[in-house]
Order: sequence, then C-alpha cells, then structure tokens
Amino acid sequence: MNTFGKLLLTGFLLIMIGFVTLILASLSSAEAKGGGAFAIFILIGPFPLAFGFGEYSPILILISVIIAAVMIMITLIIFKRAKQIDNS
Repeated sequence: MNTFGKLLLTGFLLIMIGFVTLILASLSSAEAKGGGAFAIFILIGPFPLAFGFGEYSPILILISVIIAAVMIMITLIIFKRAKQIDNS
C-alpha cells in the first residue's frame, strides 16, 4: 500500500472513530440527564436509514435527510462539471 492509500485509510478510520464517539457521547448524555433526543441517518448507497428517539427526533431526522440530500446534489454537480471539463 502506497503513502496515499495509507493516508486515505487513516483519514477514513479517524472519521469513523469520531462518529462512534459522538454517538456514544450523546447516548450517555441523554441517559445521565434522563431525557434528550437522538437521531441517526445512514445512507447506504441509494437506501436511506433513519431512526431516533426523544421529543425532537422527528426534527433531527428531517434535518439529517435535508443535509444528505444537499450533499448528494453537490456531489452530482461536481461530477457533472468534472465530466464537462474532461470532455472539453
């Protein structure tokens, strides 16, 4: 594995560790305070998975879905522009 591959793998692992840390921290915080809200949105290919609990979970899920849709649109725009540049 070359240096770029090692850096890519390291970055991916750090992001995953950060996600897991945030999820565990929010769960333990909600348990300690006796309430709170929690929502997760996972996009696996074209299939979205969203779930949550608490008073504000529907709002959190809606915000997550909107953010995911914006990220997908930005990615598609970038790919379209890159393809146009390659064809020029």
